[in-house]
Amino acid sequence: MQFPISNQKRNLAWHNFAVVLCGLFTLAAILVSLHRFWQYETQYYDFGIFDTAIRKVAKFQPPTIDHFIVEDKLIWADHFHPAIFLLSPLYWFTSRSEVLLIVQAVAVGMSGYVLYRTAQFVLKDNLLSLAVLVSYLLFVGLQNALITDFHEITVATLPLMLTYWAVLTERKRWFVFFFVLTLAFKELLFPLGLGLSLFVYLYRPSWKKLAALAAGYSVLWGVVTMKVIIPYFSGGLYQYAPKATSLGELVGQLFSPMIKLKTTFQIFWSFLFLPLLYLPTLPIIFLNLGMRFISGSNNHWDLGFHYNAELAPTLAISTVLALSLLQKKLPKPVVVGVAGLLILNSLVLYRFVLRGPLALAYNPAFYAHTQNFRYLDELVARVPAGKSVMTQNNLAPRFTDRHVKLLRANYQDYQPEIIVLDLRDGQNPNNFMGVPDIQEVLQRIQVDPAYTVLYQEGQRYIFARK
Repeated sequence: MQFPISNQKRNLAWHNFAVVLCGLFTLAAILVSLHRFWQYETQYYDFGIFDTAIRKVAKFQPPTIDHFIVEDKLIWADHFHPAIFLLSPLYWFTSRSEVLLIVQAVAVGMSGYVLYRTAQFVLKDNLLSLAVLVSYLLFVGLQNALITDFHEITVATLPLMLTYWAVLTERKRWFVFFFVLTLAFKELLFPLGLGLSLFVYLYRPSWKKLAALAAGYSVLWGVVTMKVIIPYFSGGLYQYAPKATSLGELVGQLFSPMIKLKTTFQIFWSFLFLPLLYLPTLPIIFLNLGMRFISGSNNHWDLGFHYNAELAPTLAISTVLALSLLQKKLPKPVVVGVAGLLILNSLVLYRFVLRGPLALAYNPAFYAHTQNFRYLDELVARVPAGKSVMTQNNLAPRFTDRHVKLLRANYQDYQPEIIVLDLRDGQNPNNFMGVPDIQEVLQRIQVDPAYTVLYQEGQRYIFARK
């Protein structure tokens, strides 16, 4: 004999399933991030820069960093992101750099849970809410952000998602708190603030005054951080301003090369193009893409790195609100079918088309590869403690607990106490960024009377200053 399941139990089952999905996603992100770190794929640019600054603040020291452009200055000479120092207390309990990667993964996983609860509130439907959650977690732009070092923008997905939650559930004070916190993760988030202000103005007309204040704060945040704070610490330089010299050149940069149009298509495709149906959030999306596409760096133009993490919460919430519109216009079976297509679309893109990187989490060969780096662990372990180190980009994150600098061709001008090199063939060119000819530098160090070989095994070297 069968008994009907109560709505409360059914809702609990859906809720628990969503929690499990977020938990598995977080676990996968942690595993892939940690093993990439242990495989020396996590680099000083940008992981080591953040790690150094956050670690120093934990010790009540000024957060000076090594940087090729704003060298030996406070991290605010490069970007202004005071919210990252909320993570500094982590280093009161551990000295392991990997903690930043764990916290980053947990923040994104929690943002997924906030998304699910927000979708439930708006859609009043468990399947639709779960479909949006799946599309968010499988979005390759978000997954790439998680496996590419540590970045403040990736952590900011949580306060940004909570900002949307506050608007959609009509919690005005929480909106103010999370709005301000989100912008505090980077000066370049001021366009996001403007877009959010417009969204609030359109979605919740009773908050018009608050929306105007939020827009004013966003403008003030952008102007003060980029025109006053960062130039103050950098000596007058703000290096991320658009390089275009005319309006025509600026417009041309938005559409060329074709990778920019391809990326735009893939972003909307990842959410079954549903965000296009909800107009109030489109300015947020296109402001983000516009800012990235006028950048001179092609790293900003595709789904790689961390540049799509900022977009992910907006795309997901846009999908929620688009489904809400469809609920009002279409029969329920049709909307349920759209939700099913959304899930299927996300799975196909993740597995076969864009090949999501978190698939490494269930690839045994990926974990076996970690064992191949024990020789580098031995190299790092032989470096004397407490001494200043100059080394390459992929080894430098192992020395953020001391004074560390990236290798320079003019190393002698810095007089590091220790120089550490791994010169095996086939390495990532980024490992030697800033050094045009690593072999020439090695030859000079070998004959430099100021240095002696402390350790050598094959093409791995530790030089100590005499």
